[in-house]
Amino acid sequence: MRVKVTIQSKELTRDDLRALLQAIRDCEQRYFKEKQIWVRVDAPDLSSTEMTEVLTSISPPYEYEPVIIDRGPDARG
Repeated sequence: MRVKVTIQSKELTRDDLRALLQAIRDCEQRYFKEKQIWVRVDAPDLSSTEMTEVLTSISPPYEYEPVIIDRGPDARG
């Protein structure tokens, strides 16, 4: 079954985003270890470097490295 879940907020900080992604990863590891789940994050206020730092801080790391799409300087606010 194909499922798409969207979570939106204008109030999360970078650390909040990291904590949310870690919580999703923890849940995935506990309940869905044998399932393939993709996580897409759109945070235009973060630079590519900042987003890479957030995504690579998640533990355990994902099987594949994060794919960062740099929208350029005009994408930030």
